[in-house]
Amino acid sequence: MKVQFRAFHGPTDWVWCNEQVGILQVEDTSGIMAIDLDTGERVGACIMDNWTPNSVQAHFMLASTMVLRHGFLQECFGYIFNHAGKKVMYGLVPADNAKALAINKHMGFVEVLRMPEAFKDGVDYIVCQLKREDCKYMPVGAEHG
Repeated sequence: MKVQFRAFHGPTDWVWCNEQVGILQVEDTSGIMAIDLDTGERVGACIMDNWTPNSVQAHFMLASTMVLRHGFLQECFGYIFNHAGKKVMYGLVPADNAKALAINKHMGFVEVLRMPEAFKDGVDYIVCQLKREDCKYMPVGAEHG
């Protein structure tokens, strides 16, 4: 697999992203797409929205975990923490999505809030947070600051 990263393009990428994670595209939606150059297929995305002066909400989509071996996390976190200058990124994860919670934990996110039954009856919504200083997947040569 050869992976190339490019900017999210709503008109051509949104259907694929929404099939991966059922979220709404909003006015400030942007992101990074991971493309397998061998097949031309989308293999990952980091869609960002709800930008504030200090934070952004991130939605990660992986069609193949192999994309993680090609610098996907470094690309995403470098963009959010270095290029965009955010101090915190966060995500909302349904408590019954064990796979997403495990991937978030692997990336360094921590649970900061649990909203009882906020996702659906019987399923909590978990607010996960990753601070810049706790990010272990910064691009090589990136200084924490």
